[in-house]
Amino acid sequence: MLKWLRGRGPGPGGARTAAGPSLAGDGPAVGGSGPTAPGDGRTALAGKRGYGSRPDGGGGDGTAGGRTAAGAHAGGGPAAGRPTGEPAPGPAHSAAPGSEASVSEASGSDASVSEAPGSAASGSGISRSDPPGSRPHGCDDSGSGAVRSTEPDPAAPDPAAPDPAAPGSGRAVPHLAEPTAADTARPPRTLPTGAPRIGHLQPLPLPRLSAVETSLPGVRADAGLLRNRWLGAASLAGQSHLNGGTTAQDAYQFTVSDDGSLLVAVVCDGLGSRPLTSQLGAVLLSSLLCQAARPVTAEHLAADPYAVLGGVLGGACARLADVRAAVLPALADRDLACTAVLVLVPAEGTGWAARVGDCAVLTLTDGAWDTVFPREEGPLNKVSAALPHPAPADAAEYARLPEGPGGTLVLGSDGFAEDVYGSPGVRDWLAACWSRPCDATAMADSLRYRRGGSHDDRTALVLWPPSTGGRA
Repeated sequence: MLKWLRGRGPGPGGARTAAGPSLAGDGPAVGGSGPTAPGDGRTALAGKRGYGSRPDGGGGDGTAGGRTAAGAHAGGGPAAGRPTGEPAPGPAHSAAPGSEASVSEASGSDASVSEAPGSAASGSGISRSDPPGSRPHGCDDSGSGAVRSTEPDPAAPDPAAPDPAAPGSGRAVPHLAEPTAADTARPPRTLPTGAPRIGHLQPLPLPRLSAVETSLPGVRADAGLLRNRWLGAASLAGQSHLNGGTTAQDAYQFTVSDDGSLLVAVVCDGLGSRPLTSQLGAVLLSSLLCQAARPVTAEHLAADPYAVLGGVLGGACARLADVRAAVLPALADRDLACTAVLVLVPAEGTGWAARVGDCAVLTLTDGAWDTVFPREEGPLNKVSAALPHPAPADAAEYARLPEGPGGTLVLGSDGFAEDVYGSPGVRDWLAACWSRPCDATAMADSLRYRRGGSHDDRTALVLWPPSTGGRA
């Protein structure tokens, strides 16, 4: 994502602990969603900052610009609490996975692609009739009767002559052309979706792929049982990357501890100030955090969660330094910088989370959203800390996960979290999508909403409670 580090002094003892969830009670919603229904037992997500207000007075779903504080009701379905002025979702408004834009208003239409017919170089042979059994001088050795000329062909290139297109020959080497108007006028085939279209939206150009050999896929999705918990995850490249032809920078990973007592989940987000290499840091660190957490047991976590989480962060950063020195010696730590959030969820007892930077941990219970970490203050493209860090345990924030069964746990990159914080329509849509476990394609489709001002990568890892399993 497009973000840079900003200065932040360490808290008491260096480490920061989340003081508690940053969600208010059933207060009035902002952004045209209407007041919270009395007595519904839900909490409302009170974002500390939102996207700029719309000209019609709605808040939270306008185009990027000035920011407003936005508290909003978190409804239980796509229609519940939808902000005024939002169009109802429908299959005619489709967007390709990973794209903020609908590439074609006529969803699902197949565009005919004209291809220039290829010209095959066909040689015309010269033959003559020879008496049976005769093999004239120059005849093909196979005995087929085709005659080979023994005279040099004046039109054939001299093998000893230099290649006119070679470097230094003075002749320009052909290059692949940039897309033309004809290229961009042919929208690709896409699939219909019910994902909402929120705020002031403009037509967007067709997505461009990154030519960097270390680029990440634009769409990634996983879903299935991880022991007795159903886990779904998806990551879609942001519109800023698709417009500019740059790589996505988010990564997620998950595992189970060696003794089987803990689930481990991680989301990392590379810094846009290192557009060629930070995605490597995100991918490596997400895997190394899982690796460092595998020896941990639920008993260790319950005895000293701060030491356990700090040790996992420190071990992963030390291993990343070893890998960088051995495999990527030309890079520095800052070239692999990323933000990260790590959760350890025991089979029984209290789970814990640690984060460095602005990734998020949210909960979703009966359609109501809540936060585990408070929202970071300051500009969206500035973060207080990133990994690798010389003292990762001191740079981290720590939080206890909510007690009790029934809640769905959601880890997300800041691009995803800002959409949830700032848009009642996005919250309603995702609450409906994730009211039961999703397979991989449904996870990808859940992130296909369009929202004005939403340009960053979207990554979400969802862990449903054990009682839901994988049943539809």
